[in-house]
Amino acid sequence: MRKYKLLFLLLISLVTFSCSGWLDVKPQDEIDEKDLFASGDGYRHLLNGIYYGMSDKSLYGQELTWGIVDALAQCYNFDETTSETTGQMAKYGATGYLWDNYQLKPAIERMWENTYKIVANCNNLIQNIENEDPEKFYYKEAEKRMIWGEALAVRAAIQLDMVRLFAASPAMDAKDKNKVYIPYVSEYPSYVSKRLTADSCLSHVIRDLEDARGLLWKADSGVSFSSDSRFEKNVTGVKLFFEGKRGFRLNYYATTAILARACLYAQKTEKAYTYAKEIIDYQNETNAFRYRNQTSSGDKKFYSDIIWGLESLDLIEYINAINRLTNPDPWYQYYLQVLNVKESFFQDDIVDKECNDLRFKYWMYDLGAGTNFRFTKYEKYDSEETKAKISNYMIPMVRMSEVYYIAAEAIYEKNLSEAKGYVRKVKSGRGLQSGDASMINLDRVDESNFMDVLINDARREWLGEGQIFFMYKRLNKTIPAAKLGDFIPADAEHMIVPVPDTETNLN
Repeated sequence: MRKYKLLFLLLISLVTFSCSGWLDVKPQDEIDEKDLFASGDGYRHLLNGIYYGMSDKSLYGQELTWGIVDALAQCYNFDETTSETTGQMAKYGATGYLWDNYQLKPAIERMWENTYKIVANCNNLIQNIENEDPEKFYYKEAEKRMIWGEALAVRAAIQLDMVRLFAASPAMDAKDKNKVYIPYVSEYPSYVSKRLTADSCLSHVIRDLEDARGLLWKADSGVSFSSDSRFEKNVTGVKLFFEGKRGFRLNYYATTAILARACLYAQKTEKAYTYAKEIIDYQNETNAFRYRNQTSSGDKKFYSDIIWGLESLDLIEYINAINRLTNPDPWYQYYLQVLNVKESFFQDDIVDKECNDLRFKYWMYDLGAGTNFRFTKYEKYDSEETKAKISNYMIPMVRMSEVYYIAAEAIYEKNLSEAKGYVRKVKSGRGLQSGDASMINLDRVDESNFMDVLINDARREWLGEGQIFFMYKRLNKTIPAAKLGDFIPADAEHMIVPVPDTETNLN
């Protein structure tokens, strides 16, 4: 793999939502490492820059959440959007799995390049901080371990997504899963990195996340993780970095959740359950990640149960490029559309166009026929309330619902009642009542069809968050196509994104 220069990105403060809060750093693209690591401030700046880079449109600001990855999962219809803004996602791009498409191919290359720039920054930070003097940091050894742990966790989390995109899943045919696909990059600089199988990459991911947990425990074990503390707490200066808004960072509980995600993907079911259950037990004790309906205050993304989310001031700009709704004539409006909302997502929970599910109420805008809907999860809520501002610019990365899904999938064959209880928590948290069709169905399911119920709820929950495609790939299941009645086969042609030419030409 090519050597990536240490990019010192324009950094955004997690303190405010305005440009005045940006960190005051050197304006050039690169900064001398001696200057960068001369103080604890340099480590903080670099770590914040890493998070800021992850929110880029080519990564979690669009393509790895509601963009290309959701298009691969057949989530949307792009006919009502503009070709110049969605060409890489539409039917001649990701939705059609046409890897050589003139818009999709360079978009995937940008995703790859920017991912490994983030990895390079993580590796440089990790290699410098390991033997760093704790006295450089405001909170001494505790802060050093926190920054170190977060960098390890980011390195693992973002490369987990590269494995899930560019390699076969462990559930796929042996002829596919035993091939080598991508490297796991853990050194800086990295000129050429050996390609590995998916299983080998996943082993590195799990190891890094386990190490990160050990480093992060002391920083986060004594911190309140209520939604106001992890996203809204009004702390300034250095104290904010260590004490406040830990929900915008890869904290201990988010790292543990991603570790559970990685273990489930690697078919290490018992370990996945153990890590998920740890968070569930913590939730039962503290109610930190509880479900709350704060939509009246502008929280359209339900961030009270988000364990980790990225902040992006550019997010509204990204979605407005897709949704152009200002023209009063609907013929000249453009929007992201979800087809077959009743058949493919909410089924008989919709009665006479009404549904108790909050995900239907606040993420689906009926265009009139009761069949096709505008997807509104990322649309701006015009309000100056704090909750609206936080929700508008938040990219959900890890939710408590995923933790419940992981535990349910891992345990249902041994304890179906416990597994049902976890899915019921998600459904009731999203407003469904005992008399709703999917709740009745959940009560009646057995082991043979439990996963169908879980998958259906996950499809509702994860629209716009990039996890649906990975779920089908992990389970080696066909994907229901955007066109009702068709299915996308779970094979290498559709499930494994080709590694970009810019990488293959180097090895």
